[in-house]
Amino acid sequence: MSSTFEAKLRRIGNSLGIIIPSEVLDELGYGQGDNVKVMIPLKRKERLLALAGMYVGKPRFKRDKRERF
Repeated sequence: MSSTFEAKLRRIGNSLGIIIPSEVLDELGYGQGDNVKVMIPLKRKERLLALAGMYVGKPRFKRDKRERF
């Protein structure tokens, strides 16, 4: 079972964090001290580049002459 909700990043000391609503925690059975897994989606542009196999900052593919027929 998973629950999706939107949360705003907030400053917590020198870090950023989110507040998970108590209704969501109760529904999923989590309490204080429990470890949770969080999935952070890629931004739209990064997701499209990843789908196309184009990764920004990666060196271009170099073909060896030996691979040619």
